[in-house]
Amino acid sequence: QNICIDDRATLDAGPGFTSYLWSTGATTQVISGVPVGLYWVKLQSGNCFSIQTVRVFPITQPIIESVDVSFEKITVNVKGGKAPYKYSMDAVNWQDSNVFTGVKRGQRTVYVKDANDCQEIQIEVTVPNIVNVITPNGDGANDYVDYSALAYKKNLVFTVYDRYGNKLFEADKFNDYKWDGTAGNKKILTGNYWFSFTWNEPVGNAPVKYSGWILVKNRN
Repeated sequence: QNICIDDRATLDAGPGFTSYLWSTGATTQVISGVPVGLYWVKLQSGNCFSIQTVRVFPITQPIIESVDVSFEKITVNVKGGKAPYKYSMDAVNWQDSNVFTGVKRGQRTVYVKDANDCQEIQIEVTVPNIVNVITPNGDGANDYVDYSALAYKKNLVFTVYDRYGNKLFEADKFNDYKWDGTAGNKKILTGNYWFSFTWNEPVGNAPVKYSGWILVKNRN
C-alpha cells in the first residue's frame, strides 16, 4: 500500500484461515492504524502455515524546484508527486495557478500539495524592498543600492545586466552586496538596466530568483 507519511493503513489478510498472527502481535484478519513499514502475517489453513509480507510505502511528495519573484509576483515551480498541484499562501484558500500576484514585500510562505492530498509542503520566500532608481552623483542621496540586509540568504548573488543581457556587475559577500552604478570601476550610461537576485532557501535548498529593473541616472 501507499499512504501519506502521516497517515495509517488498514491491512486485510483475507477470510477463510484457521488463525492469523501479524508481526504486530495481532491475531485478527484485519489490522488497522499501522504506519509506514514492513509487515508480515502468519496464516494457518488446517495444519499448514504460510507467511505473507506487505510493505506500506510513503507516497512521494512533490518538490518545490525553484521560485521566481518579480516585483509583486511569485511563480512557484514544482515537480514530482502527482499532478495536478494546488497552491496557497495561507494553507486555507487554494488555487490551481502556480502564480501569485499583488504580493507585498516581506517574508511570505507558499504552500503546495498534489493530487494525493497529503500534508502540504511549504517554502518561505522573501520579496525584497527594491530600489528602482539611483543617482550616483556624490550628493549622499541614492548614490548606490545596498542589499546587505539580505546577506543572510544562502548563496546570495546580485547581478546587473544591460538590455542585451550582458553582465555589468555582480555583487556578493566580497563587496557587501552594494552597487554604485559602475561597471569595471567606470560609470555606466544613464538608462534602464536589468538585475536579478539569486539565493537558496534553507529548507529544501530551493533556488529563488528575483528579477526586475533599475534606472541609473549618471552624469555622463
